[in-house]
Amino acid sequence: MSRSFTSKKGTSLNSQLIQQGRAAYRAGDFSAAAQMLGAAKTPSEIMGEADHLRGNALMHLGMYAEAAEAYAAALNDGTYGKRGALLTNRGKALAAVGDYTTAAQAFSAATQDASYATPFKAYLGLGNALFQSGDYANAGTAFRQAAIDGANPAPAAALGELGRCFIKLGRPADAVETYRTAIDFAGPRDDSRALNAGMGEALSAAGRPSEALDAFNTATADGIYQLTPEQADELARVQDSLAALSAQTAMATAPAPAMDAPAVDPLDPAGQTGQFMPDPSDTGFFTLSESEMVQQDRKEAKVRRRHRHTGLKVFLVLLLLIVLAVGGLGFAYTRGLGFPSQESVLTDLFQAAGDGDTAKAESYLATNLSEDAKSMIISSIPQGATASIEGMDQSMTETTAKVKVSLSKGGEQEYIVKFVRSDNHVGWAVSSLDIDFSAADNQ
Repeated sequence: MSRSFTSKKGTSLNSQLIQQGRAAYRAGDFSAAAQMLGAAKTPSEIMGEADHLRGNALMHLGMYAEAAEAYAAALNDGTYGKRGALLTNRGKALAAVGDYTTAAQAFSAATQDASYATPFKAYLGLGNALFQSGDYANAGTAFRQAAIDGANPAPAAALGELGRCFIKLGRPADAVETYRTAIDFAGPRDDSRALNAGMGEALSAAGRPSEALDAFNTATADGIYQLTPEQADELARVQDSLAALSAQTAMATAPAPAMDAPAVDPLDPAGQTGQFMPDPSDTGFFTLSESEMVQQDRKEAKVRRRHRHTGLKVFLVLLLLIVLAVGGLGFAYTRGLGFPSQESVLTDLFQAAGDGDTAKAESYLATNLSEDAKSMIISSIPQGATASIEGMDQSMTETTAKVKVSLSKGGEQEYIVKFVRSDNHVGWAVSSLDIDFSAADNQ
């Protein structure tokens, strides 16, 4: 009787804590979510949903070992299901603590779950774990499986990882073709900048420095994407190689110095050594004939006319430069560029929200938002978090960005942020900020 009564009372309490935990998770308060969901059950109690969501919250907090244990506990609930997602998330947690062998086992088991709707996530995790273990051949096989999975919304990214494997395997030509295919099939959710950077590495390894430089320049053209340390080193090698090649070409085409050339007196270029040079003040005016003086006057008049036209020419050049500058600014505007940029607005918004400066934070939001909407955006920004844009879909007046947020206690969260032009029509302002629950670690 006592057990039955406790169970009934506990069920009601558990349900309430789980609901509170869910709400805290959606609000980005992962610490509170983990505490509430942990309190919703005893250590020995089997409750797949609570352990699953608690594992996700712990991942966001950077508590990867604890997250792995939570996912393992959730797997004990046979009635809960979601085995593929749980195994994939457990693999990510294990990989985060450096246990790539056990992580690979979890990912591999996830691929065997026929009910798992997104097996490409498990194959991506498996490929990363094997890559970190140095098993590049099998990692490449896993990435290929992720790329050909019809459920994968961003197959080009998996092909990019396959390209990395080819480079490690000493097959740069295959890497180049893989990256070329990835770039050709890149969609809105793929980061073409990262693919071009990888292409730069592959082309450099293939001994094609000029093409490699073009690929690196394409990757960094927006001024936002940052090359990895390895890619930056490869770019430096490419630039050194091209500089050395240019120097060799210049030496090969330079004219040979004249041999036994007679010495030239710089003060006597005519070769009349020993003769006095003409006095600079002697213009020859008093030795000119009348016809010569008329001719000389005509020449001077022509020079004066040229000088009068100089001002007009300068004006026309300046006008042309102004037109070109305005055209360049117009082109930049249509491509979604602005001042301040989307990246700058996002960084400043997170900084102001983290400092508790609500007024300053609101200055980075669209003015047409209601006060409630502004408050909701600011309150959803985790304390002490930093944000960086991973990819953007830009237009002249609107931008949708995929944003990665690094949390103060470790872990990461992905957001979808929308920007609109600010009131001055030059810069940008945030119009919405939502947690991306489609991220792989939020399964």
